[in-house]
This record gives sequence, C-alpha cells and structure tokens, in this order.
Amino acid sequence: MEKLTKWMTQPAFTWYLGGLGDALLIVGIVTAAVNATFAAFTPVIWFLLAIACYLSMIWVVAMRILARMESKA
Repeated sequence: MEKLTKWMTQPAFTWYLGGLGDALLIVGIVTAAVNATFAAFTPVIWFLLAIACYLSMIWVVAMRILARMESKA
C-alpha cells in the first residue's frame, strides 16, 4: 500500500491523467462531429474514458491529501 500511495501522490501522475483526459475528450468531439466510429469506439465511449481520467485525477488529489495528513500525525 505504501508503494501505491507513493506512486499515486506524484504530481506528474496528475498531469499525465489530465493530458490523457483532454486527448480523449478531443477525440470524442472529433468523432462525434464526423459521425465516425473507430474499432467500435463510439463518441460516448471516448467521453466516458475522459470522465474516468478526470475522476482519477480527483482520486490522485485525495491520495495526496491523505498522504499529507498521515505524514503530520
């Protein structure tokens, strides 16, 4: 658990998830505008993957707060 907490509290992980979420959102918008699907990935699936990345960003921030509170105790 300590390794996972240490890995998840890195600021670079937040930037990575944010960039991936933005890229997935843009792909979803483009595929919706063109009305195309790629390998059965509809625009809704691209949007759901982007939302999952954004929720993971929130999880990383919560883990950073938890690690900060544990280190002060």
